[in-house]
Amino acid sequence: MSAPVDFSARIQLIVDVLAQSVDRAVLLDDEELTPITHSRQLGELDDVRVYSVLQRETRAEVKAALFDHGIGTASAALWTPAFPEHGLMPRFCVPVRSAAERFGYLWILDPEATLSEGGQRLAVTAGADLLAVLDRRNAAMRAQESAQYELLSRLLAADTPERAERTLRELQARNLVQPDAQVGVFVFEPHDKADPVDRSMALRFRLSATDRSATWFTMTGPPMTVLAVTAPASQDPTVADSVVNAVAAVYGASPAIGSSGQRLPITQAALAFRQAKLALTLAQIRATGAQVSSWSELGSWKTLALLAEAYGTAELGGLVHPGVIGLIEQGRDDLIHTLDVYLANGGDARRTAEELHLHRSSLYYRLEKLTEAIGGDLGDGEIRFELMLSLRLAHFAKLYRSRAPVPIRPTGV
Repeated sequence: MSAPVDFSARIQLIVDVLAQSVDRAVLLDDEELTPITHSRQLGELDDVRVYSVLQRETRAEVKAALFDHGIGTASAALWTPAFPEHGLMPRFCVPVRSAAERFGYLWILDPEATLSEGGQRLAVTAGADLLAVLDRRNAAMRAQESAQYELLSRLLAADTPERAERTLRELQARNLVQPDAQVGVFVFEPHDKADPVDRSMALRFRLSATDRSATWFTMTGPPMTVLAVTAPASQDPTVADSVVNAVAAVYGASPAIGSSGQRLPITQAALAFRQAKLALTLAQIRATGAQVSSWSELGSWKTLALLAEAYGTAELGGLVHPGVIGLIEQGRDDLIHTLDVYLANGGDARRTAEELHLHRSSLYYRLEKLTEAIGGDLGDGEIRFELMLSLRLAHFAKLYRSRAPVPIRPTGV
């Protein structure tokens, strides 16, 4: 059996040989100008190159300047001029692309723009070599994706510890995970029509390139699923930010994302997957007002999510207090929002008035109207609980959406 091909080593070799041949620094970026790899320092470097290598990203204004110059539509090598305002020196750019797919950009930094025609030909040849390697890498990755997808699907569906352990042994045999690893799961529903496998692979490549604190796996779903596998006791809070940024870069959108929150032992991946899916239902109704809903931080919303999973949102909608239903039917969003904020503030009139930017007398007028509509005393604890529950049930049934959900205080890391 032949040894697996180290595509990263081949890519690095092409970049290094080109840099030595032209005696200039060389950089390979992906299609979003995130660095994939670079040569050792040869010649003069610009601020953009230093920043991108250290921060593993390219500043937005630099991206805009380069794409405005036409690199995104270029099919042949081209020069990009100096942009002194961005600390960017002239570069020779070779788009690494096939007829159907753009993999990225090969750059030669050249402060004097004096790269010879022979050097330019070497760069174009290196670009073609990189394209061949990246094509082979993607073909190999597709084959791996199929095998990994089957194993990961089994892991996320494991309904007993024995089944989880059996699948983990197979994953460990492929050197994909270790038995003492932890996992965090993120799920979302993309709305574009691109090939989901291509998108999944692009998302994994980007996550792997921009965040090395985890081993990343992606699954096409539905829902689209991201697994962040980390070492024991790791709770890096930046993992969620990495997912948000990578999804935005790959999909060009910012969909609602459900997260399992605190990492769990890899043997509990199925539980983490379920928690992420439940959190997604809350993110989609803007329960917390954030793009990412973390199961660990959802407080009492978790109980409603479990009820909705068990009984369905339509049946839960039938439990909404009739007074709240009446206000919804009358279109009294002002009163419903006042009630929402008043209950979230524990019935504190001063804080409620400040948050709503109301005079205290105006707030008391609204509370009187609410008391009439509800048919009960807003000072009664049981009534308050029923009304807060009703507002959240109305969220699930999509009968009502608050203007600005009150953030839930975190209950976990």
